[in-house]
Amino acid sequence: MSGLFDVAKKAYHIVRGRPLQVPNWTMQVHTNKVTAVAFFKDGRRVVTGSDDRTLRIWDVEKGTLVRGPFEGHRNDGSSVGISPDNRRIASSEVNYTVIIWDVESKQMVFDPLVKHKATVWSVCFSPDGKRLASGSGDETIVIWDAETGTVFSTLQDPNGSSIHCVAFSPDGLKLASGSRDKIIRVWHADNAELPPKINAHKEYVRRVVWSPDGQQLVSASADTTVKFWDSLNGTQSGQTCTGHTGYIASLDISSDGSLIATASNDMTVRLWSTKSHQQIGHELEHTSCVRSVAVSPNGTLLVTGDNVGQVRLWSIENALSAAVQLCSSSDSYFAYRSKVKLGQKFYPEALSDADKV
Repeated sequence: MSGLFDVAKKAYHIVRGRPLQVPNWTMQVHTNKVTAVAFFKDGRRVVTGSDDRTLRIWDVEKGTLVRGPFEGHRNDGSSVGISPDNRRIASSEVNYTVIIWDVESKQMVFDPLVKHKATVWSVCFSPDGKRLASGSGDETIVIWDAETGTVFSTLQDPNGSSIHCVAFSPDGLKLASGSRDKIIRVWHADNAELPPKINAHKEYVRRVVWSPDGQQLVSASADTTVKFWDSLNGTQSGQTCTGHTGYIASLDISSDGSLIATASNDMTVRLWSTKSHQQIGHELEHTSCVRSVAVSPNGTLLVTGDNVGQVRLWSIENALSAAVQLCSSSDSYFAYRSKVKLGQKFYPEALSDADKV
């Protein structure tokens, strides 16, 4: 499998018209839907969660099982999160519970955490790893002490709406949530003060993520669109991303903030520029509905999971190279500069110039 250092050579081969080998694999890793995927911070491993009630850890390069299965859930899985130190995994299920696992031993750190009264749709660790947030169909967000398993606080949705996603801000001071009533809220993570709302979508909010600098929120919805928001005043930033023909089930953003990836019920995965809000290259196809997506920490790879238990690994490098190649026939200054910057490994800048052609 090629690494980040190969991207310039790959782009050169495309421009020269030579065939390009795309490094990816497809594996049948679960016996039911792959509802969640996440990269470890080292980028060498990925965890998958499934409706077969198990979690598994895979070697990204070899496509082999590293650890697992993690067994203990009694119902379908819904979400996974990895602690910043890579030592623990949090997972949730439709049977109201959250489990924190020790990666090395595959054992539960505590007994299952039971506070919610409906499906726990989303879990995420705080940036310092000390807290865990869970959002549920019981209209609440619970913030747990990740080191003791006790409850810090419970946040109640003021509209009595199911919470479908939660995400800590990069500084850990705020928590964004998306709900069935089509609204995004930004809570103060240390108190239950009622936050202002963003009337975000025409259908319920499936996923929300923060930009790395914390200045923007990105949301994906069952209305098939992605939108960008100013995290301070709640106004929409730029145009809406459109193209999917089915609801968007999952969303992730690259660590440099230059692109997002979306997974949809229309059986495709798409990459989008966070600057132009335009789709990058062609969609990536599965043979069934895609339920989960994650971008690797170095921004070169994409892992996706679908409804039939398959996981696929894709090269973002190739998609970016293809996007730059689209402008290669142009004689414009920006077309030339885009290819130069790609060769210099300045990926966000290369994509930005390609957008201008």
